[in-house]
This record gives sequence, C-alpha cells and structure tokens, in this order.
Amino acid sequence: MPNKSKINRELVKAFNSVLLSDNTAITNLTIEKDHVVLSFDKDMNIGQCKDYLKNMKESIVGKFCGDNEDEDEKVFVEKAANDLFYTDSFPFNFNQGKWTTDSSKHRFSVPIEKGVVCNLKYLLANELIRFTIESIIDDHPKGPDYVNENVYDVSFERKSYLYCKGFDDQELKDSFVKLFSSRMESYENSPKRFKGFLEDKGHYVYLKKGVFDDLKFVQDIVKHRASLICRCFDAPKGEIGVSDMLKFAVVDLFRKANISVVETERASYSDSDEDSVLIPIVSGNNDDRYLTKEEAEHVNNIFGMVILNNVEGHTSQESLLNSDSKGLYGIDFANPDIAYCVMDKIIESSVINEDYKLSIDPARVPAMKPQTLAPPEKVGIDGPSADSGFGGSPKNSVIGKSHTGNSSKFLRTDYCGEDKGGDGASGKDSGFGASSARSSARSFFNNPKTTFDQPSVSQSDQCSAKKRTSISKKSSCCIS
Repeated sequence: MPNKSKINRELVKAFNSVLLSDNTAITNLTIEKDHVVLSFDKDMNIGQCKDYLKNMKESIVGKFCGDNEDEDEKVFVEKAANDLFYTDSFPFNFNQGKWTTDSSKHRFSVPIEKGVVCNLKYLLANELIRFTIESIIDDHPKGPDYVNENVYDVSFERKSYLYCKGFDDQELKDSFVKLFSSRMESYENSPKRFKGFLEDKGHYVYLKKGVFDDLKFVQDIVKHRASLICRCFDAPKGEIGVSDMLKFAVVDLFRKANISVVETERASYSDSDEDSVLIPIVSGNNDDRYLTKEEAEHVNNIFGMVILNNVEGHTSQESLLNSDSKGLYGIDFANPDIAYCVMDKIIESSVINEDYKLSIDPARVPAMKPQTLAPPEKVGIDGPSADSGFGGSPKNSVIGKSHTGNSSKFLRTDYCGEDKGGDGASGKDSGFGASSARSSARSFFNNPKTTFDQPSVSQSDQCSAKKRTSISKKSSCCIS
C-alpha cells in the first residue's frame, strides 16, 4: 500500500512547483499532520490573506481553463473548471479552512480530504499533459491552429480516471500517446509500462487513476521541476522574476544563518558547459572571500544534507576572486536532489507577504555564531544526512517585490525552463517538456550575468565579470 501521507506531501510540492514554474502563483503550501497549510506574514491582515487566496484560485482557473474576465466566456470557463476539478474543495473553495495567528504569522489550514487530493492530482496530470500537447503544437507540420482545432478536453468519469483528451485526428492521438508515454517512462521510478495507465477509447485517451500513487515517481517529477527552475538562476536580473526571487531566497537563507553573502559566482564543471554551480562569496575582514569549510558545514546542517561541496579543481573557469579560503564551496543545481532540498527549505522557511511573494522567516534558520565556526551537528561535506526541520517564526525580511502593470499581483514573466518544442521524449529532459534548462536559457538570453539591487562595495574589474552577481551588503533584501 502506498504511504498516502508521504504521497500527499509530494503532491503539495508538485502543486507549488507547477504554479511557480510559469509564475501562475507564488505559493508555500506545506503538509502538517492531516492539513494543507499556507503561512502568511503577520503584517498582512486576514482580508489581504483572503484576497491572496482569491487571486490564487483565479490564476489556477486562468492557467488551465482560460480567463473569465469576459462575461460571455465566464460560463464556459466555470464549466471547464468543474469538469477538470472538484471546485467545491481547496484550492477553489476555502470554506473548510481555518485561520490561526501567532506572534509572527497567520496560518490558513485545510483538512486533506478526498476532493483536495484529487485536485492536486488533476492539476499535476493537467500540467504534464498540457506540455506534451504544446510540444506537439510546436512541431506539427500543419501548425498550431490545426492541432488546437482537433485536440480538446473531455469530461470524464472521476471514479476511474484523472484526465481525458479528445482527438479528431488519429495521427495526433497516436503522437500524443507515444510522446506522453515516452516522457513519463524516462523517469527513473516511472511505472515500467506507463501505457498501461492510458486507455484508448475511440477519439478519447484517458489517464487512469493510480498513476500518482507511487511516491518515488511523483518525487522524481518534483525533483526534475526543482532542478529546471534552479538551473535558470543564471538568467539576467529582471528577465525571470521568480528566478530573481528564489536566487535571493538562497542568499537570504545564508544571511539569516549569520553568513554575510555579498556576491555569487557561477561556474561549470570541467566536462560541462552549463553554469549550474552557484558559488557564494562572503564579506571577510580585509576583502571578500569564499566560504570556509566550517561555514559550508553549518549551511549543510541547516539544509539537512550536503548542498555545498568543494568543487575546487573541478570547474573549468578560473576564480574571479583572489581568496585565501581553503576550498571552493558551491551548490550544483544540476543535481536534482540538491535542487529539491534547496526548494524545500525555501518553502518551509517562508511566509507569503503583502506583495504575494515569499519572505524568509529568520527563526527557521539557525544562525552561526561569529566566533564559533564549528557546526552544531555532524553534517559534513562528504555525504548526506537525515532531513532537519525548522521551528519558530518571528519577524521576516522581504525577498520579493511586487511588479506593476499586471492584472494579478502574481508574476507573469516568461519562464526560461520550458522549451516546448524540445526533445521531451528522451532522458532526464522529460515530464514538463523542457529539452534542457541550459539550452532553454540560452534560447532566451545571450548573457548569464545577473545583478541584485546594488553593486558590491568592491567593484573592481574582476568583480564585474559576466559570471559574477553583486549583492549589496546593506541591501534591504529586495529584488526589483
């Protein structure tokens, strides 16, 4: 029997990543006992929190069913939502939720009942299928209009199925079954014969229930998504608002641990051209420097596994910093386990602020004492350890800053990790349709340079190199 509690936890993580990946909504859902929980900044009032929930609901409906701002379309959109989801359950209905407030945050919790779990599964199925269809649209010789006219959503019997697509073209249907099955089977822990979860009936293809009852399979999907998101951190500032926010969240976690990160470098391994390694730079007594081994071990303790490894001698670039530090400690976001862990800690350590972005809660990040560099536990640089949680929750610092000009307060910039026309049927680049984070980023950006609010105090020529990211030492932790 599958562990339902653990599967629900992964489904919630999938929910966060699906909405985050294309900036539909910034969410920090977690599971506590038998409830889904959203945490809000205490500086918000309950009315603002409820407005956030309304925006989240509308953004989800808009993503999967179309916008309903036009009155003529409203009935159609509502019917489509009812066909796809249990709209009387979270995240479409909030009547079952309860509000609690402590010294630092508001919490909205919803019991995990059948309708909630089904909605989480429907949303994940919808996203996976949607990207497969978009890949077909991009590659089809007759163009997108032909595909859109011959592929459509179909109401389905929910006791047996998670999703249904209709096809008026047999070739389109065959292409979908082949591509979707290939993508799903490329995951390490995918069902051995994924086609067994697809049922072909005339013009319709059904996705059977039970496909997301395998914990490791769902976790593979979430890890892949986390890695794609984090591997776009080398995009220029302002190009991808969510990447800016999450990248700074990593920096802010270091700062809350009393490790004064002022800049970052990006590097690639000697056998790779992808700048997947993020190298923090901290303020030293005389000049900026890399992390010490003790600092790296302290951070690894906070994250509950080794996210910082010594990459000295294994990267192709020469150092952009003259440093007396022993070792060169960096985070390799091409490693799905590391990206998954980092995303977990960002979500677990955050509250939603009044701009509908994430703020790090300092009480959830154990600070490193300035004169005591030894880590409190034995999480070293050489191997992973068991997961560790955070407690408490006082005053927060802002990571994100609202963008103007959007009908919704959620970010809606393009996301670089989705190359819809890619070779999604192969290897690790499956699932959400991205051929690779690196090639996708390159298709959008010519230069991996990113900058935070202000330049660092040391602004020499070497510090302005294209793979260096500056962060003000006195920054208010905001991203424009």
